[in-house]
Amino acid sequence: MAAASGDQAWRIEQNGANPVPDGERHASPGNLFWVWFAANLAIVGLVLGAVAMSYGLSLAQGFLVLTGVGSFALIGYFAIPGTRTGVPTMVLSRASFGTRGNVFPSLVSWVNLVGWETVVLVVATLALEAAGHAAFGWAPTWPVAVGSLALVMGVAFSVALLGHATLVRVQTAFSYIFGAMTVVVAALLLPHVHWAALGRIPAGPWLTGVLPAFSVVVAGTGLSWVNTASDYTRYLPRTTASRRIWGATMWGSVIPAAALMLLGLLLYGGHAGLATTANPIGYLQSMLPSGLAVPYLLTAVASMVTGDILDIYSSGLSLLAAEIRIPRYRTVFVDAVLSVAGSLYVLLAASQSFMGTFEAFLSLLAGVLAPWAGVFLVDLATRLKPGVVVAELYRGRASVYGAYRVPALVAWGAGLVVAALFSSTTVYQGPLATGVFQGSDLGFLVAFAASVLIYGGWPRGQQPEMTMASERST
Repeated sequence: MAAASGDQAWRIEQNGANPVPDGERHASPGNLFWVWFAANLAIVGLVLGAVAMSYGLSLAQGFLVLTGVGSFALIGYFAIPGTRTGVPTMVLSRASFGTRGNVFPSLVSWVNLVGWETVVLVVATLALEAAGHAAFGWAPTWPVAVGSLALVMGVAFSVALLGHATLVRVQTAFSYIFGAMTVVVAALLLPHVHWAALGRIPAGPWLTGVLPAFSVVVAGTGLSWVNTASDYTRYLPRTTASRRIWGATMWGSVIPAAALMLLGLLLYGGHAGLATTANPIGYLQSMLPSGLAVPYLLTAVASMVTGDILDIYSSGLSLLAAEIRIPRYRTVFVDAVLSVAGSLYVLLAASQSFMGTFEAFLSLLAGVLAPWAGVFLVDLATRLKPGVVVAELYRGRASVYGAYRVPALVAWGAGLVVAALFSSTTVYQGPLATGVFQGSDLGFLVAFAASVLIYGGWPRGQQPEMTMASERST
């Protein structure tokens, strides 16, 4: 079905944080599958598999830990209300936290996404620089760095600026083209798997090995996208079956992420340096035939740009959810200014250690979103009732849910305290981040669990229903 005037490919999307009208619901679950497939094609997914193994796991334990990609099932669940309401995730969050209480979670979501889009831009720029050197012998000078950054940003920000319909077209095309190229790269890396070395790795400790490694996989896959799920389902027809929304979102994410992590896990047996190298793109390049350097590096760049497009698009919707009253397309320019400044600083002035510190800070910031996700999950499971879409969610009126919802804010605040106590990163160590919590992402998962238990145990009589459109099983 052709897109309505508010969302046409190659034209600027007119909808922002408002509910998408029924007449513009032109997308399909197939579109949704390819959006998430492309977003999880990043070759650096191999690194996550190797990192999991670096906790001292045997091959069998590594396979078990990879089941953490099942956390994408949570993203599939969070995607369903986007179709029912027509609004993005962080706008729907107003029903949980109140129209004013939701401002801070939305701002945290925006800062986190802008930060990660900057990190990805830097890594993609470095990979494109390497491609220029391999193809034309260009030295990594500042003009080459700036030119590479401009090219990467031009693609990512242009697609995000145009909006949803263009995003779907580009992600689908990239899934086919660079998905096929990724398969070729994977086939060339498979001979580097040292099966005998893998078989000799003894089983590691379950409490301080398997559990932390599992938490890293969960945090690096599904948990990292919780604040964006409904952003890509609100153009689906309102009557689309929940199982189709859930399946397209989850499997579109799981298939590429699990395949790449599995390969990284297998490579670890003979290439343990993959888990610790500061330049994983270059590390993998050294394992490939020299004649394939340029295609490989371009594939690496494209696989990161696809994820960055979603970061940029969703960060703009988070900014709108924080009561910033500007058109959606202008949020892309806000992001561009910040990302350009951050990327240029990292590429031209900062040391390599700064990049690691910045990533650690963003991981810590993600701990703020984990308890938010716990509250949101409880609401979807217990307060989601058939009804009518509430326009007040978009308009910011406090008459339906209130300016501040105390139960959600208390549960979220308690989760933040737990995260502060147990989180472990290179820039911050919580006072209780010892033993099993040290060097893992378990602090975020404990914070998530704490908010679920506190909010789930709050008396239901004090919590109004989350009203959404009636669902038909079709």
